[in-house]
Amino acid sequence: MCLISVCALILWLYEPKLYSDVFRFMLFPLGLVWLLQKRYILLKYFIVITAVILGIAFVCKYTFFYMANYFMDNVWVENIAHIAKRPINGEFKGFPSGHTTAAFIAAAFAWQYMSKKWGIFFIFLAFMVGYARIISLWHTPIQVCAGALLGFVGSLVFISFINKKPKVQH
Repeated sequence: MCLISVCALILWLYEPKLYSDVFRFMLFPLGLVWLLQKRYILLKYFIVITAVILGIAFVCKYTFFYMANYFMDNVWVENIAHIAKRPINGEFKGFPSGHTTAAFIAAAFAWQYMSKKWGIFFIFLAFMVGYARIISLWHTPIQVCAGALLGFVGSLVFISFINKKPKVQH
């Protein structure tokens, strides 16, 4: 944990946007750990839930993008689509923050399946991903909060659903 903290701090001090670009991939080392531990069922659910939640995030992104490009003459659509506008370039692909969503998926799984110490550490790293996206002007606070909620709460909802699934007896 100490080595990860040092790397994160150095990367953050060097360039916050680069930090967010790197640490959105927290999913991969987490999956690799479970692969090496031969926790295949957990890994399977981790991959499926990650794909579903990131899929939801990207459907939202491209729905707003589509609405902004084809229906902006409608005042109602314009008001809704504005939430997805990126501060840095004005594109309508900012809602929710995909980097933050991915980081908080990893944080939710670390919180649920690793120690609480690791869970809090991952939540902190994920929070810093979101903060980096805001200060680098790629996202607004609303876009980052939506990504964090989608990633963390969405993962916990799916995890609780899986944990309540009845076991098949042989």
